[in-house]
Amino acid sequence: MVQTKKLKDGSRQIILNGTQYEGITKTLSELAVKTKASAILFADMSGQLISQRGNTEDMNTTVLSALAASDFAATAEMAKLVGEDAKFKLLFHEGEKRNVYLSNVGENFFLVVVFDVSVTLGLIRIYTKKAIQGLNQILEEEASDDLDSRDMIDSDFSTLLGDALDESFK
Repeated sequence: MVQTKKLKDGSRQIILNGTQYEGITKTLSELAVKTKASAILFADMSGQLISQRGNTEDMNTTVLSALAASDFAATAEMAKLVGEDAKFKLLFHEGEKRNVYLSNVGENFFLVVVFDVSVTLGLIRIYTKKAIQGLNQILEEEASDDLDSRDMIDSDFSTLLGDALDESFK
C-alpha cells in the first residue's frame, strides 16, 4: 500500500518503498519496449515525477509531468461540467510528429506515454492498460521490504556507532 505523509503546508507526500519503485521502473521499461514509446513518465497527481523511461534527454520531463497534472485537473473540471460523476481516465493529444497519451493510475498517479505517429493508438491503449493493471497491483501490495523507520539501521551499525561514541568520550 502506498504510504502518504501530510506536510505542514497541507500538501501530502507520497512514500514508495524500494520494492514498489523497482516494480514501477520494470513495468515502465517493459511498456517502453512493447510500445516503442519515445518516453514514458510516471508521476503523482501533483505533477511530481517519480520515474521515467525512454529517450528523455531532449525534453524537460519535470515540466511535462507538471503540465500533464494540470491537464488532468482541467479535464476533471470539464468532466463535472458535462455531468460525469468521475474524472476522465485518459487523455490523448495528437501531433504531427508525436502523440501524447495520458492515463490515470489509480487516484494518485498517472502515466504519460510519448510516441511517434507511426505507432498505432490501439497498440498504446492495449499495452498501457496492462501496464496500469500491473502498476496498481504494485502500489496496492504490502512490500516485503516495508520497514519501520526504527528498523532502518541494522544492529552492526548501531554497535559501531556506540563504539565510536564511547571512544570519543574517553
